[in-house]
Amino acid sequence: MTPPGDRGSRLDEILAGIRAAGERVTVARRAVVSALLDADGHATAEEVLARVQAAHPEVHVATIYRNLDTLERLGVVEHTHLGHGPAVHHLTDAMHQHLVCEVCGHVVEVPATLLRPVEESVRSTYGFVMRPAHFAVVGRCASCA
Repeated sequence: MTPPGDRGSRLDEILAGIRAAGERVTVARRAVVSALLDADGHATAEEVLARVQAAHPEVHVATIYRNLDTLERLGVVEHTHLGHGPAVHHLTDAMHQHLVCEVCGHVVEVPATLLRPVEESVRSTYGFVMRPAHFAVVGRCASCA
């Protein structure tokens, strides 16, 4: 969650990182990052699309999807599957892991380090580097257990 008054500096830092990676900061790219900041957490591609087109109707749908892909390739955005339904996108400057209740659908955000021991075990045992933020851990929340 972005603290009030911090959105502008966070946007500036993210855009500076994009420039440092040798990429241009276009109107569409800035609008996609802004839409994710405004979402204050997770947003489906369709939600990002709606936010961007509300502010910039001239930005084409395909441009928005291409920018989501580019921002993910640059490590600025991560998409996560929270179970059934479309993937959600969030900015990587506030990485976290997701726990999703399979009964009520409640999503709990936990520190990204939660699965670090599993990551290390998988890497040392199998030589495989996993991306745990790409998926949610599904189970039952305290209320449904």
